[in-house]
Amino acid sequence: MRADGWPTRVLVLMIALGLAACASGGSTATPSPIAVSDVASLAGRWAGLLEMEGGRDREDYLEIIIDSNGAYRAASTRQIGLLDVRGTVAVADGRIVFKGERGGQATGSMFSQPPPDTRLLIVNGAAAEGRKFAARLRPQR
Repeated sequence: MRADGWPTRVLVLMIALGLAACASGGSTATPSPIAVSDVASLAGRWAGLLEMEGGRDREDYLEIIIDSNGAYRAASTRQIGLLDVRGTVAVADGRIVFKGERGGQATGSMFSQPPPDTRLLIVNGAAAEGRKFAARLRPQR
């Protein structure tokens, strides 16, 4: 084994290059918030990853269909069963508010991001039994 510090120099070089890429903007653009004025602008099919508190670092695939009248249905096939939730969505004071039929509640925020998916919906809330969750959803075609 060589004791001339070669691995340390490579590590320092890699860190320096990584920091330079971050400073130059790289391809990691930060999403910008989008004001949502009505439910109709949310209408459609959204899909992405759902992370549930106590889920042992596992994410599930989630699909939400939002109707222009404010109704939604969220579904996910999970390892421990099926998640099928219905409720209403409204826009109040620029915030997106989800209320489930069984008592779950969440708030959402819309962001813009570079193509191909120009919108990102981030939802944080709690299920009826109190378990917290977070979802990152993109529009589906």
